Amino acid sequence: MNLLLIFFTSALFFILTFIVSTLGTKLLCLLISILLYKWGSYQIKLIEMRRDEIIKKETEEMLQEYPHSHSTVSSDYLNALLIGEASQTFFVAKREDTDSDFEVTEYLFNEIYETAIEEDGNQIALISRGGLLGGSLLDGGGNSLVYVMEPENSLKDDSDEESEETTEKSSEEVSKLSLKVVVDDLSTPIIEYVFLEPEEPVEKDSDVYKEASKQCKKWHQMISVLIKRHDNLNKVVIKRYENSNRVV
Repeated sequence: MNLLLIFFTSALFFILTFIVSTLGTKLLCLLISILLYKWGSYQIKLIEMRRDEIIKKETEEMLQEYPHSHSTVSSDYLNALLIGEASQTFFVAKREDTDSDFEVTEYLFNEIYETAIEEDGNQIALISRGGLLGGSLLDGGGNSLVYVMEPENSLKDDSDEESEETTEKSSEEVSKLSLKVVVDDLSTPIIEYVFLEPEEPVEKDSDVYKEASKQCKKWHQMISVLIKRHDNLNKVVIKRYENSNRVV
């Protein structure tokens, strides 16, 4: 029985509830109509889930072309970020629709300069290579500020004022949560990957926001590690150079 027939039969029984005369028959027709409608809706969800699984599998297979150890794919399967530790490469993949191939841009780890988390255009975390003495491309105001994320297990202040501020913040709504990365690319120096952009703003204490925020912070931290690794490597190279030029 196809979906069209299921919904047609459901509508037919619903109409019969207004035609039959006895109350018992009316209730029976209404019950059958509701059950058929729910069955049809369930079948639609199953079809969507199967289609989603197929697209997910095809997307993963396409991205396997680029060897990576970490990856994240958008819910619509149109955008992805990949980190290949073996090749020291950061991949940014995007496409117009699920029927097309990905357009992938590659950046070596030493070509990553900054990373930031933004909520509705406001920076809540920013890490930059070698400090921010000259400002930041990700800071719209041009200020040299570093917003440091608090660890998840950090101690909480028990004061009433802090508690009230936390309560207010938890009730705020968010329309967009994204990760921005500055790379060595004159054509597209700033890459934005959106983790959350619902049709309607969501509460910060909602599961949808918490999961998106968790993934966004994870990627911000991983890219921050890549940036700091290169900073430390530069320090080692400079120190060795200075030691080699000392006069004995």
